Order: sequence, then C-alpha cells, then structure tokens
Amino acid sequence: MDQNNSEHYEFCNSNLVIEEIPEDIENYKIVNQEAADENKIKVTLVNNQKLKQEFLNADNFSAFTQVLVVSTISHNSQYDDPFFHYILMMTKYIRKALKRMLIPSCIKSKEEFIIKQNNLFQCFYQDINIGFITSTGQIKSTGFIYVHKTIRDSLIKKIVIDQKQERIRLLMHFFKIENIIKIPYVQQDYKNQFLKTNKFKNEFLILSEEIENHQSLFQVYKLVDDQIYYVKRIHLRANFISSFMSVFKTKDVYINIAKILTSLSHPNVIRLYDWWIEILNFQPYLFMQIEFCIYPRYICQAKNLLSYSYFYLNPMPHKQKQKHIQDIIFQIIQGLEVLKLRKIHLIDLKPENIMVTITVTGDLQVVLADFNPQISNQQQQSYLEQTFQALGTLIMHLILTFPGDATLRDNYINQFKNLKFEESFNLLDSLAQKVKNRNREFSFQNYKNLLQIAKSIFTKQTFHDFHELKTSFEKIN
Repeated sequence: MDQNNSEHYEFCNSNLVIEEIPEDIENYKIVNQEAADENKIKVTLVNNQKLKQEFLNADNFSAFTQVLVVSTISHNSQYDDPFFHYILMMTKYIRKALKRMLIPSCIKSKEEFIIKQNNLFQCFYQDINIGFITSTGQIKSTGFIYVHKTIRDSLIKKIVIDQKQERIRLLMHFFKIENIIKIPYVQQDYKNQFLKTNKFKNEFLILSEEIENHQSLFQVYKLVDDQIYYVKRIHLRANFISSFMSVFKTKDVYINIAKILTSLSHPNVIRLYDWWIEILNFQPYLFMQIEFCIYPRYICQAKNLLSYSYFYLNPMPHKQKQKHIQDIIFQIIQGLEVLKLRKIHLIDLKPENIMVTITVTGDLQVVLADFNPQISNQQQQSYLEQTFQALGTLIMHLILTFPGDATLRDNYINQFKNLKFEESFNLLDSLAQKVKNRNREFSFQNYKNLLQIAKSIFTKQTFHDFHELKTSFEKIN
C-alpha cells in the first residue's frame, strides 16, 4: 500500500475515556406529560402575538437588538404535543439562561432581575422554532430574542441549562446578529471551480470545535436551512491543484472518500451532504458537511457506541440488552455490506469509531464513520479477517463495557480469548463486579449464545462472510 493508501479518515475522536456514572442520575425515571389543550394553545399564542405587537410599537423598541439563540435539547421526557411544550419550555429556559448571565454581571440579585426583566429582554413564542435535526430524532430549537443594547455585551456565547428534576438539558448558543457578517464570495474561474472562498464563514455558525492533528471537527448551525451539522476540515497536501481534472483524477484519499460518500445514502453509513475546498493562509483545506449524530438523552449525550454501551446498555436487563445487541450488530453488518459493494473499507471497527443517534421514531441508529476506499485485492482477505475479529471484540464490549482507558477495557476480552469457553464465565463475572452501573442481575451466563458467536469468531472456526454472521444472530432467541 502506498503512502496515500495508508491514510484513513476518522469522523470521531477515538481517544475516549469513559467516566463513572454520577450517583445523582444513576436511577432516572421517564417523565410523562399530559396532552396539551388545543384551545389553551390558541389563546396563549394569540395573547402572545398581541404582546409582541405592543412591544414592536413601543417607544423604547429602538433600544433593543436581536440575538439568535441555537439550542440542542437532551431529554428523557415524552410529550404528547412536543412542539408546543418545547416552545413554552424554551421561553422559560432562555429566561433562566439570561438570568444566570446577568447576575451578578450587571444585575445584583434575582429580585432585581424579576423587576427589570421586561426592560432587559423580550422573548415571544412566535420567534421560536422547534424541529428535528436532519435525519435524526435529536430535537433542536432556534429563535430570535430581543435584548437591551446595554446588556448585549454581558451575554456569553454558550451556556448549559440543566433541569435534573425534569431530566432535560439544553446546550444554548447565543449569537449577536451584528456579528453574523457575510463576507463576499470571490468568483472563481472555471479552472478552479472546486474552490469556494469564504463558504464556511458565510453559511455556518460554529457551535463547538475539536482539533486533532491536521483535522478539525466543527459542530455548526447552517443559517440557510435552519439545521445543525458537523463540518470536517482537513489540511490537504501543499501542492494541491484545484482544477476540475486534477480533482477528478486525484489520488488524495480524503477527496476520494468525499466523492464516494456523496453518492452513498444508507442509514448505517455517515451521510455526506456537501464538500468543497478553500484556501486558508495559502494552504488548501477540504471541508466536508456531514450529518450530526448524537444520542440525545439526559444521562449522557453519547456520540459513539462506546459511551452509549456504558451508559445505556450496561444497566439493561439481559433480555432487553440481548435484543439491542442483535439490532446493533445487524445494523453494523448492513453498513459493512453496503460499503463492501462500493469497495470502501473500515479502517478500525471499534465502538469509538461507530457513531450513534436516534431516528425520528426514537429507535437507536448506529452509523459507520472510518473509511479507506483504496485497499488492494491482495489485502481483501486480511481485511475481512480483521473485521471479523473486531466484530467479536465489539460483541464483548456490548455485553458489558468497562470504564477506563482502552487497555483496561480490553483486558477482560483478552482473558476470554485465552480461556476455555466454560471456564471463562466465573472469571468474567468476577471482573464485572468492578463495573458500577451494570444491571444488578448481570451475569455472563445470560449471554452464552452471544459469547459462543464471539468465541467462534476469535478461533476462526465458523464465519466466512457477513451473511453467515447475520444468520447466526437471527437464530438467537
């Protein structure tokens, strides 16, 4: 494999260390809400519209300026009429966020804030939008509020509002409208049509950023379609040429992945919406706009299968957990089969590199996101063997995920590989006592069928392709 082929593309940070679950959220309960009264909704919205009109016509309106608030909502609540409830909720939590920002920066006390709040800011239901992030069941909110110009400099960019009793957490981002400045596009000639000068700054607001080596991962809000995405920025080689034929024929692994993923649409493979190239400080960078994946529940906003397994699979009763594990493995195999048809291969199949989210119906969805499109025919068999070994390890991780770094987590898997099958259960159960948030009735004995499949994979006895493995999972009761 040449130098280009040896590179790979990771969408998520694999250097994750799992923390123990906090005691105050260890035992949570789902909050059920009563159905909303439609007449009450109509009256509330009409009255609120009147209040907004009065504010717009008031003499002091010119003293206010608008601020954009972008929020992601993590929750365990189940609302019969979610959108109205969330609109009411957002006005409440925006008020709470502003109170936290302004006390004690420019307001001395809670009592003073209550007296002055109408003169400090105004928030109306009609200016708040509730919706799903594209392709997931993650709920987000965007809205415009009016704040007095004397306090706008007291606003911080990001704040977390945590309501433990309601099991709701909001990550709220505040953007001053005057700071959302459009930079003119520079028209490129047809020879450099892949260059998009200032596209990233013009179309996206940055919510968060992770930097690792020559790559950056941004969580962004796109103003045009009112959506949240990830944008991956990758530093390309210095001698890059952006002409059409150069990009079309390039051997650059990142651009080749972008070209292939653009044509792929599968629920278990990361979705690429757009890609382009920009020159920053005289250096070429590839930008890839990809889907935003996170498991948006209150205990942990897991973005990969490792943290999801620890916080959500570990506490489940064994029958429920086994069903979830079967579903997860099915989804992973479906993604692997689709990638294989396109001659795309996973570099490292491990829970850190498998992203998780939920569908709009609330079901778990796993997404593969670590690729190399250039593996030779001679390497094909070696790749399949490595992938099956990784699947065996993954099954063990899903049965029980240990906290700590990867070395500690892999210790019990290595012991399982080295022991005879029946002799391994007592040792594994003794190791499991170290995991705080496992189910109280947990025992590896309950997962004999899954462990037998893992053992067969490790000893290379049974499986030759993905279909055989999937058939074995279908036979598990």
